[in-house]
Formats: sequence, C-alpha cells, structure tokens
Amino acid sequence: MSGPPTTPVTVHRLGDRLVNFYLVDTGPALVLVDAGLPAHWDGLLATLRRLDRPITDIAAVLITHAHPDHVGLAERVRTAAGAEVWVHESDAPIVAEPRRLTELWRPERTLLRYLLRHPAGLRGPLHLARHGALRTPAARELRTFTTGGRLDLPGRPLALHTPGHTLGSTSYLFPESSLAFTGDALVTSDTVTGRLGPCLICRAFTHDSAAALDSLHELAAHHVDTVLPGHGAPWTAGLPAAARHAVAAGIR
Repeated sequence: MSGPPTTPVTVHRLGDRLVNFYLVDTGPALVLVDAGLPAHWDGLLATLRRLDRPITDIAAVLITHAHPDHVGLAERVRTAAGAEVWVHESDAPIVAEPRRLTELWRPERTLLRYLLRHPAGLRGPLHLARHGALRTPAARELRTFTTGGRLDLPGRPLALHTPGHTLGSTSYLFPESSLAFTGDALVTSDTVTGRLGPCLICRAFTHDSAAALDSLHELAAHHVDTVLPGHGAPWTAGLPAAARHAVAAGIR
C-alpha cells in the first residue's frame, strides 16, 4: 500500500504490572496497540485526559492476537471512538466470539504441569480473571488482513505475521520510530515460569512452539531499536538481539 510520509510517534504504556498495551500518538490521530482487559478502561480514560485528547482521536485498535488480555477494550473503544479494530484473519473468529477461545485455540501443554513446579505461576491467570478476562465483549466489526505489510493507518504501521503463540499472532512495527510491538510473540516476562528477559511464553499458553521459534527468526530480520512486548519491560538493545536471546532461551 502506498501512503503519505510517516513521522516519528510517541508511545504511552497502559495496563498494569502484568499486562501491557500501548497508546501510540502519531500526531493528528492515536492508535491503540492491543486493548488490555475490561478493567483497564478507567486507566485508558485517565491517560487520554492527561494528554488532553478525546477518545474519538483513537483511529484504530491493532490486535496482536486474540487472547482476552489483549482484546478486552476493543469493542468498547470501537463504539466510543468509531475506531477500526484490525486483526489477522486467523484470529478474527476469536475476537468476534471470545467465548469460543478454548474451541478455536489450544495450547501444547496443560497449565497444571507448570504449576506443580512453579505454583506462583497461577498469579497470572488469576490476575486476568479478576480484571475481567472471562467477560471480554465480542468485537462486532473487524478489519482483517492475511499477509500483513504496511497498513493504511496513521503512522503507517507494518503488520508482521508472527504465528506460534496463536495462529494469527502479529507484531506491529513503526520502522521510522524504530519501535516493535511484539504482543506475545516475544515477551520479556513469563509469569508462569518466572522467566525474565526476551523469551517465548511457555507451552501452556503457546499453540505451536515450532512456529513461534520460526517467527523469532522473522523478527530478527527487522532492525528496530525498541521492543515493547505484551508482558514485561521494554527492551532497548534492538529487536534482532531480543529475538536471538529468545531463540537461545528456547521454549519451556
């Protein structure tokens, strides 16, 4: 897709201690990368007030994947702002019908296998449940893509299909600002195993670990400086280095 020249963007982190999503300020418009949990609504409004921006300035919601901690506010923002909700077509059925998650997405291993060794890993799933993951509203209207590429949206984000965590898992890059939003295709904290630093989420929350590892090689080919994951702290030593660290760490 062709489009107007892009300009650098600024980013505001939203969410809480376990869940990240991001408000990207492109200048005239805002773009939300992921949509957190239903309980994060007040935090989003507080950030908009601090920026002196109305919610109608949000032009789009970019969903990295269809898990409930990434789509919780998508429909509410769509209806309040008139924003478009974008997601890879493989994950669109879950965003449209969140209650079918366990039917449409299956992890490689059971969570119990990890909790026997690391009982503290239960805090993540409990945290999501307390913040509304089980009552995630369905998104009534979606924009989908298959092969990715530049999206005709403010900031001209690059949608990069990075399957493994889910079939439609997608990372969004803003190359001119040297930013990569990796969702759960690459994180810096896995609460189930307690791992910190660039890694893949364990098999209890990964659909296809071989595909997830392959996607890391795809990410490594993009030379941007800052990685903003769905879980964990930002990584500022470059996306290729983050991907190499995660490959070396393997998947548990």
